[in-house]
Amino acid sequence: MGLWFAALAEVGYRRLVVREYSLQPPVEQVAAEIELEITPLDEADIGAYNAFRRPSDPHSGLSRLRNGDTCFVARHKDLIVGACWVSTGKAWSAYLSAPISLAPDEAYSYDLYTAAEWRRKNIPAAVTSAMHRSCRAQGFTRMIGLTIPENRPAMTQRIRYRPIGVIGFVGFGKHRRSFCRMNKGERAPGQSRRADPQWDASVTALAQNGHYLDDFLARMKRDAYLDLIQRWGGVPSSGCVLKTDLFEEAMGPDAFLLELPATQAKLIGMDVSEIAASMARKRDPGDKATYVRADTRKLPFFDHSIAMIISPSTLDHFARAEDLDLSLNELRRVLAGDGRMIVTLDNRQNVFDPLLRLVNMFGAVPYFLGKSYTIGELCRQLEKAGFDVVDTTAIVHHPRLVGVASVAIVNRIGSKSITQLVQTILLRMQKLQGTRLQYFSGCFVAALAVPKATGRSSGSCPVESSVRLDRAW
Repeated sequence: MGLWFAALAEVGYRRLVVREYSLQPPVEQVAAEIELEITPLDEADIGAYNAFRRPSDPHSGLSRLRNGDTCFVARHKDLIVGACWVSTGKAWSAYLSAPISLAPDEAYSYDLYTAAEWRRKNIPAAVTSAMHRSCRAQGFTRMIGLTIPENRPAMTQRIRYRPIGVIGFVGFGKHRRSFCRMNKGERAPGQSRRADPQWDASVTALAQNGHYLDDFLARMKRDAYLDLIQRWGGVPSSGCVLKTDLFEEAMGPDAFLLELPATQAKLIGMDVSEIAASMARKRDPGDKATYVRADTRKLPFFDHSIAMIISPSTLDHFARAEDLDLSLNELRRVLAGDGRMIVTLDNRQNVFDPLLRLVNMFGAVPYFLGKSYTIGELCRQLEKAGFDVVDTTAIVHHPRLVGVASVAIVNRIGSKSITQLVQTILLRMQKLQGTRLQYFSGCFVAALAVPKATGRSSGSCPVESSVRLDRAW
């Protein structure tokens, strides 16, 4: 098969696998089996580099440096034994004889090489580790690499580079046609990282027009979450606590991230909307938490690094159930083996849920209402994702939409006695929690879940594993 594609490469068909390495989690420092000093190559050392690499064009290294590329060289007792090059802005693929555009947040690594007599000493891993840490410190969020699929050694060296697509060309000269086929949901090289326009628009509209919940209902919702968290074990004394959206923290009185009981745990709030995360950060002048833009389908955290996850009606805004389930798998990946997750979703069993979704069809709901589950469906999907469900309940008890409409009407009437009556009724409805009727009256179904696989302790807190809002965007 390799010979077949090699032949095709000579007659007008070439392709390369596009591979990605995320720089958002902290980059592990890797040591070689020999003592190394890894530094950027200086023009004065081009002679030593040429003696090491023996390029066909002795001026190529100097040309690369003067074009803005950086070469990380590994020296053992002043002898260069390994090297790797990095391009930013725009790269060049000699195999495709074409430029590769790069987005502002990505760098391109190429020409990783180790002298033959120094191989099998983990030198490539040490060089790429130093290169990755340097690029991350400069604000880059991902590395791009291109490999020929048939080049098994190169594929092995880039084992931690995740394949995300294929680029190449077909034809000759002016009849040559380039192609780029990315895996579903992946960003092509040169494609800028974009904020989520749908949620940015929703947050902006609500910020301008006022929060969608009355203060009374918002406080009732906040208290319901705080009570649930306390009842299901509270906040851990150490490690990281992740809240998976910041819709409340951005503008609403239903915010509760900063209301969590004070412990030594580090609080992380994330949201797919850059605007929501930025607004939440501005409402935290004491910097009690770290704020991150991230997508639950592709979390920028180490495996098993989060001690507790609180996912408050975050995963019920996807159009497809596949995205909801993908998010559950990602949350399972980052949750520590002895960690806990509290997840809530819009309750499909609420007696007025069909009315809410009918109103949503006419655009009257100020956010996207997506796929959700009944409590039974949620439990099955959690177990499928690798969780054990410890407990379930339903919270915030009143008919969907009716409670919001009732409070809005009495506020417009302006009668203090009627307002108190409606608020009293709504407060008494909260006593339905824990009863046989709770899954018909609760706005949200809730589950307490733990990983099926035990024995892993909480990992180091990845506060630096995502780009903070004061460092990017």
